[in-house]
Amino acid sequence: MSGPLSILYQDEHLVGLEKPAGFVVHRMPGLPRDAPLLLQTLRDQLGQRVYPVHRLDRQTSGVMVFALSSEVASKMSEHVRAGLWKKRYLALCRGPMKEFKVAERAVPDGDARREARTDFEPLETFCGRYTLTRALPHTGRRHQIRYHLKHLRHPLVGDANYGVGVINRFFRGTFALQRHFLHAEWLRLPHPFECRDLELSAALPEELMEVLAALREYKEEVP
Repeated sequence: MSGPLSILYQDEHLVGLEKPAGFVVHRMPGLPRDAPLLLQTLRDQLGQRVYPVHRLDRQTSGVMVFALSSEVASKMSEHVRAGLWKKRYLALCRGPMKEFKVAERAVPDGDARREARTDFEPLETFCGRYTLTRALPHTGRRHQIRYHLKHLRHPLVGDANYGVGVINRFFRGTFALQRHFLHAEWLRLPHPFECRDLELSAALPEELMEVLAALREYKEEVP
């Protein structure tokens, strides 16, 4: 990424931004040492401390929110646990998804499994083999959307953990897709101290738009 992070909303309590793919929220074991850190980059850009309230995977782009104090972070975390945040994602998956689908399957979390639900709304089919879906998670488990797509036999394009290698290689070689195709497009959350909701949205990044445009024109056989 070049240039500053794109800020979607900011007040004295919180900041909403558009997370680029490739950024990790903060340093974690097993990640490359040169991986860009969102927490540090945002802190330096704003000139103040910021506090993460939720996560997006490294390769996932889209709307994220940070608190600007520990008090705000605590209040927002309460709202997250209470299920008051609503999210929508865009995901490109394998297979023609012809109708609305619901995935209710516990997601692995260490040695345990946690109940989870995601709704999937098909938006557009490409080459008769791939579907752009809108994913609406009712819970916020780690890797939930990716795991549920695998369970539905509609693996996420580009997903190294739950996807299909031959598909990922095809998209990387044919369409130069270097990440998984998952984008957090919309978030609605209650303001932590004001009697109103915030709605933040982020358009699909250009590199993902280019993949869809190329798919619409692609005439050869696809895996």
